Amino acid sequence: MKLSTIIALGFILASTAARAEDPPLKMGVEGAYPPFNAVDAAGKVEGFDVDIGEAICNRLNRTCEWVVVQWDGLIPALQAEKIDVLMSSMTITEERKQQVLFSKPYYFSYGMMIANKGSGLGFSSDGLKGHDVGVQAATTHEHWLRDKFGDAIKLHGYPSSDEMFLDFQNGRLDAVFAEAPAMVPWMEANGGVAAYEQIGPNITDAALGTEIGIAVRKDDTELAGDINAALDEIIADGTFKTAAKKYFSFELRPQ
Repeated sequence: MKLSTIIALGFILASTAARAEDPPLKMGVEGAYPPFNAVDAAGKVEGFDVDIGEAICNRLNRTCEWVVVQWDGLIPALQAEKIDVLMSSMTITEERKQQVLFSKPYYFSYGMMIANKGSGLGFSSDGLKGHDVGVQAATTHEHWLRDKFGDAIKLHGYPSSDEMFLDFQNGRLDAVFAEAPAMVPWMEANGGVAAYEQIGPNITDAALGTEIGIAVRKDDTELAGDINAALDEIIADGTFKTAAKKYFSFELRPQ
């Protein structure tokens, strides 16, 4: 073997060893947004975000250390260095870009509203006037509804989608509004189109946001680059598609 080849191999092995000795990546996740992320009965995080996060850590030769943080505390936890990566289905917005550095989008979404079958509701101020509508608080969906309907509806913001759906099932809400990749699996698991109906069209308004990203601190440009490279790899080799099929009956990354 040539000396140059031996030296090159030495550099590769040294780099790999350094990576292997890197500390775990603290991955921040809400843990209350199934099927993207949830906490099981044993207290272990699970879901699509977790599977993708683990695949990214694997490509980076790092270990994922999952940290559950309430939704509205995720960005503060990242900025305070309590977590290294925000891996929790966060919509990329201009406002959030001022606070964190996003990866390229790892999936795409649109908003939708559902109500009980035969509700008679319409997707307008008159069609929803006076009705109770649920949404997850501190999300682009909550801001969008407030801008769209103002005081015409009784808007209820919830700390998590689990709490929102529970009140909806218990009859405390007339309709709920969320992103389709979370709404459709919930409908399929709870009676489907026989029990619920979509109110209005799919919402792809830029103000609502359609691109979902992974976030790091603003100055963590190297980590952001590594995550983007890892995303490219798991999309190209089919890992992403396999994980998505485990949870969803539709494409998260339309061709």
